[in-house]
This record gives sequence, C-alpha cells and structure tokens, in this order.
Amino acid sequence: MQREDTTLWKTNLMVNDYVVPLNRFTQTYIGNILRAMALSLGYNPKEVSAYIDGDEVRLYTEEGEIPIVREFAKAMVTSTVKGVLSPLKGIFWLQRISINTRLVEESLECWPPCDDW
Repeated sequence: MQREDTTLWKTNLMVNDYVVPLNRFTQTYIGNILRAMALSLGYNPKEVSAYIDGDEVRLYTEEGEIPIVREFAKAMVTSTVKGVLSPLKGIFWLQRISINTRLVEESLECWPPCDDW
C-alpha cells in the first residue's frame, strides 16, 4: 500500500557521547512523543531536545528551554522519557542522555518495508 507524504522526525540519540543508531520508526516515534510533550507545555516546535543527567530532564525547542514548573509535569515528562527509552538495548537511566529531533518532510512510498521494525 502506498501512503501519502507525511510528517517525520529525524531523531538523534546520544548516551555518554556515543551515538545510538535508531531506525526510521524509532526516530519518528520518539520525535512525536517529544513534540507532544512540548505541545502540552504550550510550545509548537519544529525542533525539540531532551537532556537527561541523573534524574533531571530538561526540554528545549528552537526558541530555548521549556520551563517545567509544576512537580506533576516534571514527573510526567521524566516517566514518559524513561518509558520511551526503556526498550532500547544498552540504555541505562543513570547515564547522560541527549535526544535531538527535528521535523522533516519525506515521502513514505516505501514505508513500512524500508525498515525492519
């Protein structure tokens, strides 16, 4: 089945300064989740970054840091990012993690057979 062009996210994941390769599905999945967090906090980004060091999570857009003031919101963001990363092999929460994602437009003519997911 051929699909129409759709919005994708190009996502890079680094753990302790090492790049972790991600397939197309995982890049788009993580990108959509980070964007949803930013949207929930009142931002409509084309780029989102998450920085994790210990139990601290910080979110950024192309406009700068997203302030997460309420403890409940901090807990939701932290648990969501932990949940997203938990199935990935070799990722441990105590490590320094950087996730960067940006909006890209790309044809999905070969999706899903392009990647083994």
